[in-house]
Amino acid sequence: MTVILEAVSGPVLGRRIEVRGGSIVRIGRTGKSDCAIAEDGYLSSLHFSVECDGSQCRIRDLGSSNGTFVNGSRITEQVVREGDSIVAGGSTFRIHVDELPEITGVGLQRVKTAATPTAVSTQTVGDVRTQPGYSPAEATLLNALYASGEQVFAVVDASRDSRIPAFLDAAGETHGSLAETVFVVALPADSRLAHVLVKDGWGRGWGFYGTSQAGLESVRAHFTSFVSLHTSSGAPMTFRFWDPRVLRALVPVMPPHEAEAFFGPCDRIIVEADKPVMALEFSRTSRGPRQQTIVLG
Repeated sequence: MTVILEAVSGPVLGRRIEVRGGSIVRIGRTGKSDCAIAEDGYLSSLHFSVECDGSQCRIRDLGSSNGTFVNGSRITEQVVREGDSIVAGGSTFRIHVDELPEITGVGLQRVKTAATPTAVSTQTVGDVRTQPGYSPAEATLLNALYASGEQVFAVVDASRDSRIPAFLDAAGETHGSLAETVFVVALPADSRLAHVLVKDGWGRGWGFYGTSQAGLESVRAHFTSFVSLHTSSGAPMTFRFWDPRVLRALVPVMPPHEAEAFFGPCDRIIVEADKPVMALEFSRTSRGPRQQTIVLG
């Protein structure tokens, strides 16, 4: 479980604070806090904490002068859920909860026990061309994306950065929607948008890249079918497969038939690793997903 506080109003509009399961993050105005928001003069030096134990998230006021409010009510401490709002000082935050529940009914199911690991090798893409304005790491990633000669696309989540829709519109590349804030976009070899996504989005959890011999509409239709799934109890849920953390956890343990179903028209999926100086490339084989680590730079 990971909880994200997104500032929806105030001096740090758009900032996202991530709190992972088993951790506590204290938020305030000064360096005494774990996450300092010096721009908000109405915050106390230590204003409130976010405590995530892996199953629930609790907001606790830390004796602030102006109080902490959840959904309009002043609180001392309170468990919060998806969509709740927190007001502290001059800032308002929206709660987003990322969970990886068991998934059934579509041929995909989270593995509860450790699976046999897929072969993992480390490779550095050779013949990295130095491109003006791009670091060696960015050039390596671009070369890896276009190495196969197939069509390249990106799946990006606009909830991760409010600029993403503007980037898509300004670039003029063909794109379509998978969900309310999630888009799939074609990236030709000369695409300026590919460079923007690599430079601005890598390491920030915007989404993932893929390659395919099929067109954008086939890719879009395929992944749209995975957006709305059901839990083991039959409750509907949104399957956030575009989140790099989900892909890193799910794909390596897929048996061959599940990998075949998930990859669909795609031959490769490339996603940021836990450390952005590396990328993970997943490719489909008859024995299940093959994982390679691409060292960037």
